[in-house]
Amino acid sequence: MDESYKNPQLKAVMDAANMSSKGLASRIKALSEQRGDDPPARPDHNRVRRWFRDGEVPKLQTQRYIAEALRSKLGREVKLAEIGFPSDPADDEGEAVNIAEDGARYPESTETSIQILTKLAEADQQDSQIGPDWNSDTTATTITGYLFAQPLVVAEPLDSYGNGIAAPIRATTASFMQLDFQYGGGHLRTMLLAFFQSNVLPTLKQSHPDATRRELFSAAAEVAQLLGWTSYDVGRHAAASRYFKQGLRLAREAGDHMLGGRLFANLSHQANYLGKFKEATEYARAAQHATRGIATPTVETLYLAHEARALASVGESSLCASVMGRAETLLDKGNPGAEPAWASYVDAPEIAGEWAHVFRDLGQPDRALSFVETAVQQTPTRTQAFLRMVSAASTLQAGESDEAVSIAHQAVDLAGPLNSARYHRYLTDFRADLVQRHGEGDARVRSFTTTLRERYPQLHVPKPRSAR
Repeated sequence: MDESYKNPQLKAVMDAANMSSKGLASRIKALSEQRGDDPPARPDHNRVRRWFRDGEVPKLQTQRYIAEALRSKLGREVKLAEIGFPSDPADDEGEAVNIAEDGARYPESTETSIQILTKLAEADQQDSQIGPDWNSDTTATTITGYLFAQPLVVAEPLDSYGNGIAAPIRATTASFMQLDFQYGGGHLRTMLLAFFQSNVLPTLKQSHPDATRRELFSAAAEVAQLLGWTSYDVGRHAAASRYFKQGLRLAREAGDHMLGGRLFANLSHQANYLGKFKEATEYARAAQHATRGIATPTVETLYLAHEARALASVGESSLCASVMGRAETLLDKGNPGAEPAWASYVDAPEIAGEWAHVFRDLGQPDRALSFVETAVQQTPTRTQAFLRMVSAASTLQAGESDEAVSIAHQAVDLAGPLNSARYHRYLTDFRADLVQRHGEGDARVRSFTTTLRERYPQLHVPKPRSAR
């Protein structure tokens, strides 16, 4: 090692990688442009020489790009300490990020996203307070950060790269997703978190060839998506929105815009649930924009359904009708063999279920009930339980209280061990509407209240009042 260099470690690793000063400068520029840095890093070969010859220390983000460029050449991990820089943020356990604030934003770099996800998973595992459920101030920057920070290049299809790292992650995620469909997010979150921490996050901090890196980041984004969905399902909204947003950054790194659209759609669904209807519409439209020209008919149908749900929440019946018409035309063009695996559940009954929700929210119970009957055919038990509560709510809107309560009781029986805060809200919302119509002392109210208290003791449901 030449002691005349102020940073001989960097020069030694460059030599081992057979990388010249010009080559390293060029690679740093390319990485910075790929990441959408504004302004991008633009070192020249003279600047690189000053780093190892004079001991000049570049910005932290540039240090990371140096390490990444050398990793790609050497095919192994390169820590910042190995190349003569004082500390490696990858060893920092995320102390430099604040999950309450930084986690609610779309991050500029994947390194930041990985730090946030590491810290978020730790806090989530301990059921710690993560931050506010929703941050409206970051909606616009999340959308623009994904869509416009760098060109939406249509990359080579991910499935053309077979590798032994991403495939097991995808297979495990698919198994967890099936459990979620059957039993709700509350039954699998702990296992999914452990898998994410032990099998996914460590691989994101390692060096991989570009093709493998894309596959890996896409697979990791799928896990973040499912963590977000299960968090949403059990009512941990702060964690959910942060998993979705950090998952977006991973999907962007992978160039997997179909998955990016899916994460936008999840944010739309959550925003609508939380009463953020304008943002729900914006996220649904962002999903469509992110996948323009590449979305399959079925996937585009799903994103339009999210937009219709958001519009229905604010009573925009004419816009809803237009969006629903486009969705149904696209659904007829779908080709099951060409759809992504995660979209396999999107079929005519699934979309009918979305339309049942739309007409319930528009206050059109007859049309809602018609779509419920179509939707419950060949759908999972979990979905049927949700739809039966939509049916109960719509029947109550139609003034048929006895029948509505009967349907609600059937839904509770059908749900069985379903552990979902979203489903619990369907139940408590129905009870609140029933009370508003008939009062606490009504026999139907008392009967349904007793059922809820027996089946879901964790819910805060008042004791049934005695009849007067």
